[in-house]
Amino acid sequence: MKIIHFYIASLIILFSVSDFVFGKELLKYSMTIVGKQSDEIQGVFVNKMDTKVASCSADGTIKIWSLPDGRELLTLIGHTGPVYNISFSGNDKFLASASADHTIRIWDVETGKEIKKLTGQSDQVIGVYFSQDDKSSYVASTSFDKIVRMWDIESGKEIKKLIGHTEQTNNVAYSYDGKFIASCSDDKTVRIWSTDLNNKNEVKILTDSKFPVLTVLFSFDNKYLISGNQDGEVIIWSLPDFKFEKNLKAHYGLIQDISISEDNKTIVTSSHDKKIKLWDITTGDNLLSYDVDIEVWAVDMVSDASIIIIGCKDGTIRFLTKESKD
Repeated sequence: MKIIHFYIASLIILFSVSDFVFGKELLKYSMTIVGKQSDEIQGVFVNKMDTKVASCSADGTIKIWSLPDGRELLTLIGHTGPVYNISFSGNDKFLASASADHTIRIWDVETGKEIKKLTGQSDQVIGVYFSQDDKSSYVASTSFDKIVRMWDIESGKEIKKLIGHTEQTNNVAYSYDGKFIASCSDDKTVRIWSTDLNNKNEVKILTDSKFPVLTVLFSFDNKYLISGNQDGEVIIWSLPDFKFEKNLKAHYGLIQDISISEDNKTIVTSSHDKKIKLWDITTGDNLLSYDVDIEVWAVDMVSDASIIIIGCKDGTIRFLTKESKD
């Protein structure tokens, strides 16, 4: 597979600045292209320490970039198909990747070496998420085969198979207390599963979306579950009972990715409508709408939302950086 290394970190490209009022402070964000992969960016993921961000591409490669400067550190090569999703482990030592080649691969973040290849899924692997405890012993995955799986990293074996979705599963997330896995699907549901290895039944089936659900994620304090669907809606539930809270019509295009900041109330959404938006999920207020010149397929941000990382259809990795107040 041809790999194109496109180093333009030193060539800072600034685009229009977007303002929004957060409390009493006027903030400004500017956009910088820091690098490029040779095909569409499918996922981005910031590590726990806010020192690195990983990106994965339809070109089959994964790159790791430094934060906050956006310097390319590593290119991880091994998958034989597009890489759809990635997740750092809770201890920041490992990276998991999900691919169209039917595998999940585990990588050493410092060396870029592949240390495990998890096999056994009968179709493309779409979602992957590491358990976020310090041991980071498990990985959850979703696939076009409709099945949610749990894997033991040390043994490299599947330890739990969760069956219930009736159409392809899209994304998956671990709760930060380690108790639950959430999966979403084209069947328009979000399903909640216990991480208890002896319990294979759904804890809850959330049916509040009328459209295929593409992404899902827990807040860091385990008080909210957030999803994005094909109609541009963000749906929010409160824990522990997974009670429906609100539905935000966030975008005019499908929402492919969502991230949450350390305050557990500010989320960022990316869409095929070429916009990045920030939201206060407690009030439903739109805090920022930033126009990008191309479809945005992946998004994450550092813990204080000072840098928003976006992955685009043209393969570019871009940083939206909060500017200091003059």
